[in-house]
Amino acid sequence: MKIRTLFISDIHLGTSKSQPDKLLEVLKNYEFDRLIIVGDFIDLTAMKRKIYWNQDHSTVIQKILRLSRKNVQVDYILGNHDYYLRSLLQDGTISIGNINVCDCLYYETLLGENIYICHGDQFDGFIRIHPFLYILGDIAYELSYKINTVYNAIRNLLGFQYWSLSKYLKTKVKNAVSFINDFKFLSLKTIREKQCDAIMIGHIHHPSIEHIEEKKYYNTGDFCETCSFLYEDEKGIIHLIMMDP
Repeated sequence: MKIRTLFISDIHLGTSKSQPDKLLEVLKNYEFDRLIIVGDFIDLTAMKRKIYWNQDHSTVIQKILRLSRKNVQVDYILGNHDYYLRSLLQDGTISIGNINVCDCLYYETLLGENIYICHGDQFDGFIRIHPFLYILGDIAYELSYKINTVYNAIRNLLGFQYWSLSKYLKTKVKNAVSFINDFKFLSLKTIREKQCDAIMIGHIHHPSIEHIEEKKYYNTGDFCETCSFLYEDEKGIIHLIMMDP
């Protein structure tokens, strides 16, 4: 399928929760002129504790490198899990081969919609105010994901549908700290400050396209649980796709 731009985020390569096989399906089935990675592509934070890597993880990287050499513009926005690469940035951007690495960028659709794109961790009050507790929470999330894998294997044997324990727990935690973690409120404020029509982020693994007071809010989702992404078609319309877990 021919599209203009593909937007992905939160692949978390290097961890067992990553589903690179799903991303490879997308890269195979869509033809695009531009790829924008909205953060947390390689999970350097988790890899400091433990590395999980198989052939699909390598194939994803090789595929994207090949695309960048075949006239596909690739932009890599850094997230909180790959923030170690920020020390490489000079004047807000750097090129690694044919890939543009940056903290944020502005994007204009064919319909003239001006979108400010960043990973979204800068809106996460829990990270900024309680960084140590966030690290503990991240470890707990990894554990819940492993439990979730076993739990759903049993559900599958019993003929039940997939149910995400880790997503359920994460949603409850997000609700508990909503007073400092209201992404949509802070996103709306940023849209006004940047004088843009819309904002696109990742980070919270919650895919969405919403209207907020005549502005647009996009969230790219992830390739761990929801296996979701956004794309702009050749008419300038942005779509949200959610694959099977």
